[in-house]
Amino acid sequence: MALLAGLLMAPAAQALPMETGTVTEPAPAPSDLPTETQPAAETTPTETVPAEVTPTEAAPTQTAPAEVPPAEVTPAETVPTEVAPAAPENTSLPVIEGDPVVGGTLTSTGGQWSDNAGWIQYSWIVDGVAVQTQGHAVGEADVLSIVPSMAGKSVQLTVAASSDAQSPGTEAAAAAVTVRPAAFTGVVWSNAVAGKPAVGQLLSLSTPLWDNSASQGALAYQWFRGALAIGSATTSRYTVTAADVGQKLWAKVTVSAPGFTTVELSSAQVTGVSATFVTAPVPTVSGTARVGQVQTANAGTWAPGGAVLSYQWYRGTAAIAGAVGRRYTTSAADYGKALKVRVRATKAGFVTVDRFSAARTIAAGTIVATKPLTVVGTHRYGNTVKVSQGWPAGTTIRYQWYRNGVAVKGGTGYALYFNPSYIGSRVNVKVTVSKPGYATRSVSTGAVTVGRALINLKTAPRITGGTSLGSVLTANVGTYSPAPSAYAYQWYRNGAAISGARYRTYRLTAADNGRSITVRISASLIYSDTRVTTSPALKLPVWAVTVLRGDGTYRVGTQIKPGLYKATGTGSGCYWERLKGFGNTLNDINANYYGSARTYVQILPGDVGFRSSGCGAWTTVPSTGARATSITKDGIYRVGIDILPGDYYGYGTGDSCYMALLTGFGGTLNDIYDNYFGSAWIDVTIPSWAKGFEVHGCGTLAQ
Repeated sequence: MALLAGLLMAPAAQALPMETGTVTEPAPAPSDLPTETQPAAETTPTETVPAEVTPTEAAPTQTAPAEVPPAEVTPAETVPTEVAPAAPENTSLPVIEGDPVVGGTLTSTGGQWSDNAGWIQYSWIVDGVAVQTQGHAVGEADVLSIVPSMAGKSVQLTVAASSDAQSPGTEAAAAAVTVRPAAFTGVVWSNAVAGKPAVGQLLSLSTPLWDNSASQGALAYQWFRGALAIGSATTSRYTVTAADVGQKLWAKVTVSAPGFTTVELSSAQVTGVSATFVTAPVPTVSGTARVGQVQTANAGTWAPGGAVLSYQWYRGTAAIAGAVGRRYTTSAADYGKALKVRVRATKAGFVTVDRFSAARTIAAGTIVATKPLTVVGTHRYGNTVKVSQGWPAGTTIRYQWYRNGVAVKGGTGYALYFNPSYIGSRVNVKVTVSKPGYATRSVSTGAVTVGRALINLKTAPRITGGTSLGSVLTANVGTYSPAPSAYAYQWYRNGAAISGARYRTYRLTAADNGRSITVRISASLIYSDTRVTTSPALKLPVWAVTVLRGDGTYRVGTQIKPGLYKATGTGSGCYWERLKGFGNTLNDINANYYGSARTYVQILPGDVGFRSSGCGAWTTVPSTGARATSITKDGIYRVGIDILPGDYYGYGTGDSCYMALLTGFGGTLNDIYDNYFGSAWIDVTIPSWAKGFEVHGCGTLAQ
């Protein structure tokens, strides 16, 4: 195993054959094996026979030759060592041949070498970067194609010569060359600028051509205004702008391609000029051709759009100062003159154009009132009336007043006073207005009849006096301005005139019971209209009217009407009956009463008769009463009229006190809501809903 390992480590060495049958020797120890110190091509190690020999015969020493041939060796000879071939020597440096221009080729045959050179490797290096490495037999040339990316770069060639492709060789370098860009050839271009160099027009250039069409050259355009490049104008076309007017316009065309020398071409120069409007209409003027009227210029449609239009109005051939708007209001100076307007169109880059409208003759204007003509004031004696009107500035105004169609002498002012002679006359005024450049105009107001003066009421008349039957009422006439010289009176009952009541005072009669009384005052003064004023109404209460004068039996419907009545007698012996017949039996009595003569009775429509005894006269019930808060006498009282509702207290003596709350005055049990009989030391609440309250023998009751 140790021997096998030594052979693997030095495969190029071969063991010498040993002679058999001559010397017996043990196998060598591993440490005695030769070690690999050189490549197999060099000398093989010498094999030394061990020192130990057999006792009978010394072992001969065997020495290996210095170099062992690769085939076989004789046992007794030294093995020969393999020697590497010598590196070739350069006898003439390599040379780069060919024009170093983009699109061309560079070649080299590698230079001259000694006879032992059999293989050459070429390495092409562009700006320090190897771009192509190829091997060839000696004398065979290598070719490098020059691509556009090599333009302007240094190209070097390194050649390594060796005896064969596997052996190391000797390097030699050729002198470096610099690659030149290619050139466009046969460039043909018309530098003419096509198109009219006017604002808004399009200019264009033709496309250059060249011979080496295989190259995809790029075209770049740049337009110039004088010496300055026009921003974004980088195509073969360019639209002339207002900034180009009067400037030299031209373009530069650049032809370029990778690896080619850029070609710049300049076009011919043209001068930018202003454009002209395609449409420039004659303006018209609208509006009434009179002084004081608005004239409006209509410019029409100009093309192309975007023009700035300005205006100037002319009176004849003279420009009107300040009249530079689209609208113009004619003045007196324009009367009879020819008026026209000039429209001027301006636009950047365009020729300014003026157009004049047809002239129109201005007629006299019409004076128009700014405020209607009226007469302010009252057409009455003692008043002054005035003219109210409104006219344009600069107007001359004349006045003339008329009475019954005849001009008032001296009535040429704007105001007129009415003396007594004007009463009954019809008065109006004519106003004549004039103004330079305008037609004179006259306006008249409608005639108004002048009346008498007015008496003005300052404080209204009123009635004073009592409101009971027989009372005397007095008319207070009020106050006036101016003060009247006389008064007349007329009294009214519920709006109807009271016959004969034409004095300042009036005495109330039974016919006035519960009615409203007013008085009309007629105040008069010379040259003045009578002032008639009616006083506020005086509402009279309902007075009690006697309907039955004493005891007796009365037929209901003829001698007494159904209703509520009050007895006016005194004492406590009053007796009455409501009858349904006159048979003098109990069955003929609907209801009855006996007690204090201070009482009420409700006679119903169903009653046939009414009998009274000891009650005194019977009267109608007044609408008002004492509204007392204490009761001192026996009788029946109306709640809310004779006495007020509330709590009453009695401090009388005795036990015969009788009280009753009544819902009516018919004298029936149904009319009694509640009652009491007992001590006179008592308190009682009289509610507001109760119609009546009856009391007997209770003394004084008070709240």
